[in-house]
Amino acid sequence: MNKTKNKFTFKIMFSYLMLGVLTLVVAYFIFAEIKVFVSTDTATENDAKLLKTGSLLTELYEAESLSKLALQKKTPKSFTAYAQKIDSIFITIDSLKLLTVNEYHKEMLDSVQGLLKKKVFNSNELLRLKRKNEANNSIDNALKEFSKIEESLGKITPESLNPNYKDLPPETQNTIKKWAEYLSENVPKDSSSIPVSQQVDSVLTASKSLLAEAKQSNTKTLRSVAQKELQLSRADLEISQQLRSIISAFEQEVITKSYNDNLKKQTALKKSLRVAGFASLLGLAIVGLFTFLITKDYWKVQLYRQQLEKEKKFSESLLRSREQLISTVSHDLRTPLNTITGYSELMESTGLSGKQVSYLKNVKSASKYVDSLVNDLLDFSKLEAGKIKIDQKAFILSDLIRETSENLKEIHSKKPIELIVTIDAQLNNPVLGDPFRVRQILTNLIGNAYKFTNEGFIKVEAKVVSEVNGNYQTLIQVTDSGIGIKKEKQEHIFKEFTQAEDHTDKKYGGYGLGLTISKKLTELLGGQISLKSEENRGSTFSVELPLEISKKPLISPNKIEIGPEVNLSLLVIDDDPAMLKLLKEVCQHLGLSAHTYNNFDHVLKTRTLEYDMVLTDIQMPNMTGFEVLGKLQNGTYSHYAGQPVVAMTGRKDLKRQQYIEAGFSDILQKPFTKDMFLEVLTNLFPHAVRKNTKNKAKPNIASGSILFHLGVISSFLGNDEESIAEVLETFITDTKTNMEKLKVAVDDMDIKTVNVVSHRMLPMFRQLNSTEIVPILEQMEILKIDQMEPKVLNQTYRNLHNKSTVLILAIKSYLATSPNYSD
Repeated sequence: MNKTKNKFTFKIMFSYLMLGVLTLVVAYFIFAEIKVFVSTDTATENDAKLLKTGSLLTELYEAESLSKLALQKKTPKSFTAYAQKIDSIFITIDSLKLLTVNEYHKEMLDSVQGLLKKKVFNSNELLRLKRKNEANNSIDNALKEFSKIEESLGKITPESLNPNYKDLPPETQNTIKKWAEYLSENVPKDSSSIPVSQQVDSVLTASKSLLAEAKQSNTKTLRSVAQKELQLSRADLEISQQLRSIISAFEQEVITKSYNDNLKKQTALKKSLRVAGFASLLGLAIVGLFTFLITKDYWKVQLYRQQLEKEKKFSESLLRSREQLISTVSHDLRTPLNTITGYSELMESTGLSGKQVSYLKNVKSASKYVDSLVNDLLDFSKLEAGKIKIDQKAFILSDLIRETSENLKEIHSKKPIELIVTIDAQLNNPVLGDPFRVRQILTNLIGNAYKFTNEGFIKVEAKVVSEVNGNYQTLIQVTDSGIGIKKEKQEHIFKEFTQAEDHTDKKYGGYGLGLTISKKLTELLGGQISLKSEENRGSTFSVELPLEISKKPLISPNKIEIGPEVNLSLLVIDDDPAMLKLLKEVCQHLGLSAHTYNNFDHVLKTRTLEYDMVLTDIQMPNMTGFEVLGKLQNGTYSHYAGQPVVAMTGRKDLKRQQYIEAGFSDILQKPFTKDMFLEVLTNLFPHAVRKNTKNKAKPNIASGSILFHLGVISSFLGNDEESIAEVLETFITDTKTNMEKLKVAVDDMDIKTVNVVSHRMLPMFRQLNSTEIVPILEQMEILKIDQMEPKVLNQTYRNLHNKSTVLILAIKSYLATSPNYSD
């Protein structure tokens, strides 16, 4: 399955890889074509060329206008504007050169620049010649003035010869100035020596001669001006032709480039489409191929999954069947085991012979072995199902280790084995954990050490390895000098129903579950277990457990006693006669008076009762404890004057605070001990109780049976065997009566009566610590209609009846030792 899963994953990954490679290749080709497509897009460049060329043409027209204006005005300012425009045209031509790569176009633009330079030069020459041409007008004006001179021979100035003297060129101004000076010098000053006519004639003759020469020179200048104007016209015409050629060439270039670009774009587009189409077809083929392969594998996986789910369900069914089988067999075994144990204990007190006692001892030993096996099977089943919960209680680990070790030493006292217990002083401090499970682990490990060690030593060592954040990392090692374990067998030793050797169970006993349970419990506690062993030299089991340091130290309980000078009286209401009997006996032993009722309705409203405290059961058939409290507090009962009311209950669904909020003064959780009862009295009547720290409590009476314990009852009644016997007799009578009521209720499927009777029976069974019967009664106490089939309910009742019969036999066996008992 794992190989198929890997192939399935590989195919998926390979298909994605192929598609990824195909995508990259296609993207590369398409990107290359897009680059070609983008690189051929020169429309912006062409537009820029055309715009620059049009702008150049416009500037040339503007320059032509400025040139004509300068020639007309013949002023420096107008010619400067013309020169600036020419410079702007040169800059435009240079920028246009940068936009073209055609050398022919660049040569044409260079020729335009040359023509412009030539035109500027011609314009300068033409302007100079035109300024010279102004002299012709001045000469004509001079000739006209000569007629005036003939009339008057006064001093002659240049302005008199030409009114526009200031606007003439410098050369013309110099000529006119010389004429004016000459004329002024030749004005006749003394007419007596030379005749006037003769003087005037000589002046006119000289002047006309000078003016004729000047006019002849100006005629040449006019011819030069005409020639320059012709050159300028030709230059303008040539520049216009050049520009038209350039624009035409640019347009042709744009058209050609656009055509070529379109061809390239169409080619790139077609190639891209072909690549994309080919890639799509190839991609579809790859997707189709791998879809087929993956789908094929997927259906295989689904088929395997269905098979696995089927096998899983079958395995879970087997596990459930195994768990149910273990549970059923264990419970079914316990009933005859209890019967065997009960009758064995009864037979011990019938005056048996030595041989019969030996036989009976073997029977009890075998029963104990099977009982131990049943307990381990149940624990293993619960561990496998994850149904075991870990408690967090404060305890002293060193005491627990010593007690467990000493108990096992006592059991195996006949073996010549030295027990060495070494415990770190830090472990004398209280820690939080599950002492029951820790004891169970230690019992298995130390028990195995005793089992596989015939002589030598067993060493139990406990120490704190590290302390981090208020937690002890504790190491407990159990070392023995026993038979040891082969190295190749050590890795299998923690597996269920596995032992080091095949013959071990025959030679040493056991069934191979102890270490498995110990390992699972250790892991459940957050620790780990390990093994070091050498064959024939012994073994060392190491258990590492994290234990939280308890913040509150454990306080050794003090002996609480009732002062003889104080007379307290209690009103007790409980529907269980055996419980009432027990409480009455307790009150008598404590020197308290008690008014007991099994039904609150029997308490008369007007009767005068004297009591200091009310003790009431919570769950009773006719009235609950909450209703009792309400009736007392509503003023109906004149004898109630606010005395404290204490609740007794076996319910665990309600918290203490809920009882206090309802109006109860305190609560006693069943089963409760004498010390718990006295603790409540201490809180409510501190003047009536005192703590005795000197006297140690006397040991409780032993029942001599594993079916019930008298610890709780003897804690109430002390060592008064007669009172204990009376309570047990009442219990037997009530149990028989209640079992008859249960039989009728089960036959009638009266679930409500089953609940009520089971609840009534529970407290005393809890007080006797009857671990076999209490779970059954708890189940029947909360049983709901249609929750259990009649057949199963009848089977449960029969199981309860058998266990109760055996328990009653065991109790009778105990009572048989009492001198006042008569059956």
